[in-house]
Amino acid sequence: MSRKEGQVATKADASQNAYARFAGVMYFFTVVDFTGVIILSRISGSGGFLDVAHRVAASETLYRIGLLFGLVGSLSTILLAIGLYVTLKSFDGNLAMAAMLFRVVEAVLGEVVVILGFASLDIYLAAIRNPAFDANQLAALADVVSRTSASGIDVSVVFFSIGSATFFLLFLRSAYIPRILASWGLVGSLLCLVAFTGSLLFPQSSDLLRGIGALPIGIAEPVVGLWLLVRGIKNDGQTSGAARVV
Repeated sequence: MSRKEGQVATKADASQNAYARFAGVMYFFTVVDFTGVIILSRISGSGGFLDVAHRVAASETLYRIGLLFGLVGSLSTILLAIGLYVTLKSFDGNLAMAAMLFRVVEAVLGEVVVILGFASLDIYLAAIRNPAFDANQLAALADVVSRTSASGIDVSVVFFSIGSATFFLLFLRSAYIPRILASWGLVGSLLCLVAFTGSLLFPQSSDLLRGIGALPIGIAEPVVGLWLLVRGIKNDGQTSGAARVV
C-alpha cells in the first residue's frame, strides 16, 4: 500500500469511528422516548375516562412534554440509523442500507404514535372544557385512539427489531465490536420481533409479551452504545465481501 493509500485508509477509519461514537451517543438519546412513556403513564394512571381526563387537564404541560419526548426519541432513532449505516456500509453497504431503512420506518411510525397522542390529549381536554360533547362518545373515541396507538407501537417495534437485528448481524460478521455484544444484540432483537409480533396476534397477552421481548434488547442497546462511545470500532482494514473476492 502506498503512503497516499495509507492516508486515505486512515481517514476512512477515523471517519468510521467518529460515526460509531456518534451512534453510541444516539443509543442513549433514544432513552428519552421511554422517559416520555413513563411521564404519560404516570399522568394517565388508572380509573375511568373522566378521572383520566381530569388528571391530564391538570398536568397538560407535563403531558405535552411527555409527547415531545417521544418526538425527540424518534428523531434520535433516525440519527442513530445514519450513524450505524455509515459505520457499517464499508463492510456490506446493501445490508447496512436495508437496516437503516427499517429503522427510519420505525421512526416514522413512532411519529404517527406521537400524533395520536396529541389527538388523545385533545379528546381529554374536550371532555373537561367543552360540556357540549357527550362524555360517553368521547370515551369511546379515546379508547379507539388508544388501541390504534398501541398497535402502532407494536408495528414500529417490528420494524425496529428487523433493522436492529440486521445492524447487529453486520457487527457480528465484521467483528467491529466484541462478538458477545453483537450476539446479545442480535438475539435480543429477534426475541423482540417474536414478542411484539405475538402482541399483534394475541392482544390479550400484549403486556406480558412486550415486557419479555423488550428486556434483553433494552439492556443490550445502552451497553453497546457505551462500548461504541468509549472504544469505537475495531477495524483491521476489512472491506465488503464483494471487495474481498475481487
